[in-house]
Amino acid sequence: MKIGFFSDSYLPTIHGVTVSMQNFRKGLEKIGQQVFIYAPYVKGYKEKETNIFRFRSLKMFDKSQLYLAFPFFPKNYPSKITKFKLDIAHAQSPFSLGLLAKYIAQRQNIPLVYTHHTHYPEYVKFYLKEKLLLPYLAQALSSWYSNMADAVISPSHKMKRLLEDYGVKRPIYVLPNGVDLDLFKKSEEEKIRLKKKYGIASETKILLFVGRMTKEKNLEFLLKAFKEILKKTKTPTLLFMVGPGPYLDNLRQLGDELGISQFINFTSSVVSSKIPEYYKMSDIFLFSSLTDNQPLVILEAIASSLPVVALKDDALEGTVIHKKNGFLIEEQDSKIFAKRVLELLSNIFLYEKFSKASLKIAANFSEENQAKKLLVIYKKIIKNKKK
Repeated sequence: MKIGFFSDSYLPTIHGVTVSMQNFRKGLEKIGQQVFIYAPYVKGYKEKETNIFRFRSLKMFDKSQLYLAFPFFPKNYPSKITKFKLDIAHAQSPFSLGLLAKYIAQRQNIPLVYTHHTHYPEYVKFYLKEKLLLPYLAQALSSWYSNMADAVISPSHKMKRLLEDYGVKRPIYVLPNGVDLDLFKKSEEEKIRLKKKYGIASETKILLFVGRMTKEKNLEFLLKAFKEILKKTKTPTLLFMVGPGPYLDNLRQLGDELGISQFINFTSSVVSSKIPEYYKMSDIFLFSSLTDNQPLVILEAIASSLPVVALKDDALEGTVIHKKNGFLIEEQDSKIFAKRVLELLSNIFLYEKFSKASLKIAANFSEENQAKKLLVIYKKIIKNKKK
C-alpha cells in the first residue's frame, strides 16, 4: 500500500507530530508498506530520508517552529505529484498541506484520513494571546476539516470527546501513538555508564522532563514542585529539562528566583538521537501539561521503565495508571506533587514495582503494534470508500 502523510510540520522541527509520523512510518515500513511524506521546505535543512515531497514555505512566528507551505503556488503546483498514485491520503494537520491532502484524495478518488494531533483552541490562547474569537475559530477549523475527511484518528479518548463536542460527525478511531521500544530499552549498567559520561555521581537521583519549553506545558509548576523536593530530599537530586522552546529564558529566570538553578540542567540543544540517553540515566519522569492530546514523551518514559508523576489528565489514560506505574495528582498543588516524588525516591520496593509496570504497559504501544492497527483502519476505510 502507498500511503501519503501530509503535514505542515516535519523535520527538522522536532515535536510530538514529527515523532508520531516517524514512528508510524517506521512501523508501517516494517510490515511492508510504503510511506511518502509531504511537508514544508525548511531553508538550510539537508534531507536525510527518502520519499519526501517538500514545498516552499514561510515561517509563521519568529520564535516558533511553525511553517506555512504553499503547495498551490505555480512553482509548487502539484501536477507531478497528483500523477503519483496513492492508496490513501493521511493528513496530519488541517492547514495548507491538509488542503493538499484533500485535493489529492478527491483527484485520485482515494480516502482522506485525518489525525487530529493538537488541541488548537488551547494553543492559540497561549501563542496569540486571545481568549474568545481565535479559540472559537480554531475549534471551527478542527470541526470543518474533520468533517471533510472520510475518517478521523484521535490519539486519545480525551481528544475524541472534544471532537464530538465540536460537532464532528465522521467516524473517529482512537489510536494512540507508537514508540520504538528497542530505542529506549535500558540496563542498570548502561545507566551507570551514562551518568559517568555526563559527569553525574552514581548516587545522584535524576528527575526528568522532555518536551518543548512552552508556556502551555505548565512548566513553572514543575520548578516550584522541584523546590519543595529539594527541601526534603536526603539524596542529591537534579532536574533535567530537555528540549528547546520560546519559554526557556522565562524558566531559567524562575529557577534563579526560586534559588534552585544550580540543581537544574536545561538541555535545549541536544540532538534527537541523544535524547534516549537522558531517559536511560533518569529515575522518575515528571509531567505537568494539561493541554497535550496523547504525549509521546510519556510513552518514551515508560518504555525506559520510568515511574511517572504527573498532573491528572485524560490524555494519560492507559499509559499512566495511578498507583500502578505512577502517581496522578488531581490538584495543582506543588507540595502534594513533591510528596509523591519523594515517596518514590525513598521507597525502593515501590519504585521497582512501578518501574516494572511501566515497561509492561509500554509493550502495548510498540510502533509495530500500532502500525498494524493503523493498517487495519486504512483497509476498513478503503473498503467503505469503494462501497
